[in-house]
Amino acid sequence: MNAPNLQDFLQFPVEILCPRCQKEQLFVEGDQIRCPHCEASFGFEDRIADLIVGDRFPDEIQEEELLYEDECIRDATNNYWLPTFLRHTSRGNKPLQVLSLGCGTGIDIDLLTDEGFSTMGIDNGNRTRLWTLRKYPNRLLLANGLHMPFADNTFDLIYCGCVFPHIGVEGDSYKVTDHYLEERQLLANEMVRVTKPGGQLFMASPNRLFPLDIFHGRTQGKHIPRCNVSMAPFLLSTGDYRKLFLKAGCHSVNALPSKGYWGFLRSGRSLKGRLISLPVRTLFSMTSSLKVLHGSFFNPWIVVHIHMSR
Repeated sequence: MNAPNLQDFLQFPVEILCPRCQKEQLFVEGDQIRCPHCEASFGFEDRIADLIVGDRFPDEIQEEELLYEDECIRDATNNYWLPTFLRHTSRGNKPLQVLSLGCGTGIDIDLLTDEGFSTMGIDNGNRTRLWTLRKYPNRLLLANGLHMPFADNTFDLIYCGCVFPHIGVEGDSYKVTDHYLEERQLLANEMVRVTKPGGQLFMASPNRLFPLDIFHGRTQGKHIPRCNVSMAPFLLSTGDYRKLFLKAGCHSVNALPSKGYWGFLRSGRSLKGRLISLPVRTLFSMTSSLKVLHGSFFNPWIVVHIHMSR
């Protein structure tokens, strides 16, 4: 009798290939996941398939911060990603195949799946201990975006929030390596490879051109943002994304309004927080009102949209 196929075993909504050779479907043999082509072997973590190629991202996080991040992902999914996807896509008879790249706690997979999208999520960090609580754990994989376990032209839509700045860095730091551009290009190439012709890509992250990074390095009760030098390569601008994806073969890279992405949930819980966050919330509203400001240095957070050629 043949060994059970991984897709049958975990009921994934898309075909899962070996992330090393990307040539054959994987099969389960005992407590191992194996590739019949290159003989690579993978395992499980908390009943989640671990298909990570390379190092796992060392983003350790305390429980309280993890739960807050879960709340933020829920808010961004409901108030930004879902309305954006509905605005930029049309639903046919089949549900759109969607990949959340760097899905963190995985709550977005539950929310989008409940809204009719056929959603998968991958991550290679340490936010995954909440995955056992998810409604659709069979739609989550431990995997590296640089080596995705998917066939060419699998997804109609791929999105990621603040993934690119953490590619090509030393550990979980703001210091890039000597080969950071090559790694970021590899990620862009992989995203394009697994997206269908006519599909769409969405990336979001702090804006390199903005003088403050208000999204990294702050803990609960701390309101002072991290200073950002526009020439520092940790963050990306719309122009940086454009270079990466034009080189990957795309032809259209545009910035979208960012209002609604952040709900400022923590700062909204106190009068001091609401007052301190008021200028940033005003910037989100102002820069979203004019297209010319979407990717400008006035905007602390950028969302980039790519429509693939047919």
